[in-house]
Amino acid sequence: MSASMRRLARRVVAVGVTATLAAAGSTFLAAGAAQAAGVRASVVNAAKAYLGTPYRLAYGWTCGRAAVDCECLNRHAIWDGTYAATGRGLQLNYWLQGQINQGRRTTAPRPGDLIFWDTDPNDGIRYGGDLDHTGVYVGNNKAIDANAYYGYVKYDSITLGGTEPDPIFVDVLTPNGY
Repeated sequence: MSASMRRLARRVVAVGVTATLAAAGSTFLAAGAAQAAGVRASVVNAAKAYLGTPYRLAYGWTCGRAAVDCECLNRHAIWDGTYAATGRGLQLNYWLQGQINQGRRTTAPRPGDLIFWDTDPNDGIRYGGDLDHTGVYVGNNKAIDANAYYGYVKYDSITLGGTEPDPIFVDVLTPNGY
């Protein structure tokens, strides 16, 4: 069988499987740019749902939904957004470095990516493992973060008003199949 015949046979099988799943009432999610954009929009909408929520420092897996810190906001926005868009939620680690390690750094951030800042100039470790703050990038050089200084979840610039000129961005969605 030629290579083109094998490709055609695989395509016919894929179409048949899709039709079988649809006939059985299963949800079949087509991978691609449209699905990825939908997941990202859903993550941004989930983060927006927390705007105005009070800030409360939480440790480990203890964060709730009535008050959140920055890591909790990320965890809830990613879980809620991916679950709403695909029916399967992505569970993020509870600490900053763990969240970074679940994705890959990017210099071309897209809405739904995470943003990280080193806001403590006295710790002496610029992005060397001691990150201090995080949020969800929503596009147009804006982020949503649970801000301890203001005491609630709010929109921020990606430079935190100019105080943090070099944030890092991490894509946790693409590497985890969203």
